[in-house]
Amino acid sequence: MKKIILLAAVAIMTAMSVQAQKNQPTNVRMEVTSVEQNDNEYELFTYKDEDGSINYYLSLGRVTRIMDVFFDPELAPFSLDHIDETCLCLGDTFDKAYDMLGDLLDFCDKDLGSSKDYPTRVSLGQKLGDPATISCQVVKKALGGKRLEFFFADGAFTTQLRLTKSAIKQLRWAFKLDKKLHPKQHL
Repeated sequence: MKKIILLAAVAIMTAMSVQAQKNQPTNVRMEVTSVEQNDNEYELFTYKDEDGSINYYLSLGRVTRIMDVFFDPELAPFSLDHIDETCLCLGDTFDKAYDMLGDLLDFCDKDLGSSKDYPTRVSLGQKLGDPATISCQVVKKALGGKRLEFFFADGAFTTQLRLTKSAIKQLRWAFKLDKKLHPKQHL
């Protein structure tokens, strides 16, 4: 009896997530999976644009808004947190997004100093901005090993974000697991 109730609960949750994906509101993100590592959270999500297209994105990092407590935006002539979040564009299908994570994983094994550009979008609030390009470089970690550093410039503001190979592996594994658990959601 417990197995039947558990199966029914799983079936209902799967149907609800599939229905939510189909009826995803415009300019709203829906989390697929996330990984926490080294005091940073990497979130993989879908986002539906105004033209109806839905794409997968990887949140590389958010700006902490601690300074809002100390500075009144009307009084301060500058902004310390112009870019809220930088998101890497992974693609419009599960396979493209999974392959892009694989490309990032392969890029971690390149020589130090290797660089590459990736498609990105930044968010200002909840809405994602226009497509842009983010530069990625393979750098040495302080305690040995390599990591990827992403650099994005938006006028006078710049963002520098880090991503390790282990975080990419965890994201890729969690993403693949989510597809097995919710296959219709990723169609």
